[in-house]
Amino acid sequence: MPDIRKSISPNKEFDKNKLKERLTPTQYQVTQEHQTEKQFSNKYYKHREAGVYKCIVCGIDQFSSQTKYNSGSGWPSFYDVMDKQNIRCRKDASGVGGNLLRIIADPSLIRTEVSCKECGSHLGHVFEDGPKPTGQRYCVNSASLDFKADEVQGGDQDEPLLSCPATLGGCGGVDGVCQRVSKMTINKEQSVV
Repeated sequence: MPDIRKSISPNKEFDKNKLKERLTPTQYQVTQEHQTEKQFSNKYYKHREAGVYKCIVCGIDQFSSQTKYNSGSGWPSFYDVMDKQNIRCRKDASGVGGNLLRIIADPSLIRTEVSCKECGSHLGHVFEDGPKPTGQRYCVNSASLDFKADEVQGGDQDEPLLSCPATLGGCGGVDGVCQRVSKMTINKEQSVV
C-alpha cells in the first residue's frame, strides 16, 4: 500500500521563519497560508513580457508567457503549465467554508487548488473554462510567482495576448470567496489583443 503522506508531501521543505524574512507579507500569506491576493492590481495580471514564471519559494519553472492569456478574472491566467509533474492539484471547498448545502446545490463551487509539487506552495486554482488547446484556466496569484525574462528576446518583446473570458467564476478578491459569474452572452471566438 502506498504511503499517502509521501505522495502529498512536498519534495523540499522550507523553514517558515526564514520564508517570513525572505518573502513579502502578501507572498507569505498566499504561498503558505493559501490566501488570495487582490485582483486587478497584482504584479503580473497585465504583464506581457516573454519569459518564464517560476515558483517564488523554490524557483521551479511553472508557467510560460506563451500560455498566458487574458481571462478578465483579475489574476494572471495560463491555459497550461510547463510540466504537469511540477504541480499538485486537489479539490478545495474552502471558498464556501465547507458549507455542504451550498456544495450540494452547486457542486461547481468546489474548486481545484494548484500548488507547487516541489515545495508545496499555493499557486492558485484551475478551472475548466480556458481557451484551446487545453480548455483550462490556471488562475494564479502573482504573489506566488517570480518572472525570468526570455534571454533570447531580452524580455523586450511582448507576447501576443489571447483573450478568453472566464465563465466559471473563481476567487472573489482578497477574502477569497467563491463567486459565480452572472449570466451573460459570451463570444466563444478567441481573439488576440
